[in-house]
Amino acid sequence: MNKIKKIIIFINPERDKELDYAKRIISLADSFNISIYTDIKFKEGLSGFPVTFIREAELLGIGADIAISLGGDGSMLDACEKTAQTSCPVLGINLGNLGFLTALEKNEFDFLSDIFNGKYEVEERMMLSAEIRDEDFSKTVHALNEIIISSSVCAKITEVELKCDNSVAMKCSSDGIIIASPTGSTAYSLSAGGPIIDPNMEAICVTPICPHSLTARPLVFGAGAKLAVKGRTKDKNNSGIIVTPDGKDGIPVSENAEITIMRSPLKTKLVKVKQNRFFDILSTKMYKK
Repeated sequence: MNKIKKIIIFINPERDKELDYAKRIISLADSFNISIYTDIKFKEGLSGFPVTFIREAELLGIGADIAISLGGDGSMLDACEKTAQTSCPVLGINLGNLGFLTALEKNEFDFLSDIFNGKYEVEERMMLSAEIRDEDFSKTVHALNEIIISSSVCAKITEVELKCDNSVAMKCSSDGIIIASPTGSTAYSLSAGGPIIDPNMEAICVTPICPHSLTARPLVFGAGAKLAVKGRTKDKNNSGIIVTPDGKDGIPVSENAEITIMRSPLKTKLVKVKQNRFFDILSTKMYKK
């Protein structure tokens, strides 16, 4: 890759309360004559540092070579959502618990010098899209990890029917279903009993959440599948459901809504600096004590 000339820094102030990690990155980047941009809300905390402060909505218009996310996997998801419609890859530095999406840990800042010199690769990750058509609106959302279909009423059962290419593939009563990408297979889907999928693959995984049947099991579809979902909540006052992409605000829809989930035309681009990080993290997180 070419030497870095311009970067964006996305900061999670809950993880970097004193902005110490941001300041380390800024100082190092400045020594490489890199132009640095971040959200204007950090102007006071980073006063005196060589940073250009602009509103977050305008950050992606500067044509940065990479965006650096300081936080955990949640911060990475936010950064990836912002950059998905651009060619800007995201470098995640983990300041939280062990993260699957982040490329570096907070004690691995030495790798930044190589990255700023252009010694890194860009890895593309498949995303999902959900096309929602209801009685009075239509909307398309994109997600890197998963799209969740769940009850609109707390602790009420959701009845879901899922079709793949017009054939019924799953019917279940449950707390909902998780439709995950390979990247999202190690997130909520894994907690619900779904399979771990190599993120280099392209596939779509559907995992029931606490199903009321021993026969309801996770399904894995090819990346080209079109999944049509219908759902209703078993409640006499509110039979609607909620569609939630990547843990964002849920979208309430009626039981008559048509929801189509498929591979998104967008892709998330991640900065990669070490080999086999996914399996290293998997081994550390799941098998080592």
